[in-house]
Amino acid sequence: MQNQSMNKKIIISISVIITIVIIGLSITQIQTEEKQVSRLNENDLSNEKLEKIQSDRLENENSINPYVPKDREWNSIGPFSMDRSEYVLGEKIFINIKNTHVQNLKGMMAFVKIVNSTHVYEYKKIPFDFSKPQQNFYISIDLFEKRGICTVEQIIGDWEFRIIDETGVGLFAFMEFEILDQIIPGDEDRYEPVC
Repeated sequence: MQNQSMNKKIIISISVIITIVIIGLSITQIQTEEKQVSRLNENDLSNEKLEKIQSDRLENENSINPYVPKDREWNSIGPFSMDRSEYVLGEKIFINIKNTHVQNLKGMMAFVKIVNSTHVYEYKKIPFDFSKPQQNFYISIDLFEKRGICTVEQIIGDWEFRIIDETGVGLFAFMEFEILDQIIPGDEDRYEPVC
């Protein structure tokens, strides 16, 4: 009798263990299938993006005026260097800031659009303070309704990268650059009028 009771306990224990293993394997299988479906969806998105990139590349190559990035020129004023003097719409402007021994230099970097010989439009100001570590950065000149830049015509043309003293009044130096009337292929939607 005791043997039968012991056998029943062993059989029940083994049955419970087998059930747990089967449930565990089922859950693992379901998770694996979900991951595979997820990967398929990601692959579909990746394929769509790759197809769009390929289409934009072919359209660019076959256009009358294809986009070819210019070599970097590295124009400099003091510790600030700008990678080019001409940009197309959609290209980012790269500013390299060299470490300097001038620890008390503070001020603003300003990106301004030249409107005419007496007026400029201030697009963006970025503070700098060489008493703290400075970092290189990219900036993109884009349409921006809140700043009143509604159309491409307001962006293309002559610009200046200005170094202004900490009072915001005195101009230390500036570099000129131009934004051309050409859009990086694939970025056309970014430059539809916004106002």
